[in-house]
Amino acid sequence: MMNFSSDQNLRNELLVVKQEKLQIEREMSGLKKMSVGAVDMRLYRMKKQKCALQEKITKINSVLRPDIIA
Repeated sequence: MMNFSSDQNLRNELLVVKQEKLQIEREMSGLKKMSVGAVDMRLYRMKKQKCALQEKITKINSVLRPDIIA
């Protein structure tokens, strides 16, 4: 069983990761409006970062709210 402090730490980390993901999404939407070749590589890297952040969000959520089949 998880104690309160580790649970709170995970919730704080979840908030930080979600904010990072939202920031990347905002930057991506701004870059999509530009049509420059170098932007494509930057968008590709941002998509990878966004995917990694989403995986981290999913992992934290699975720890905070385990899917227990009874």
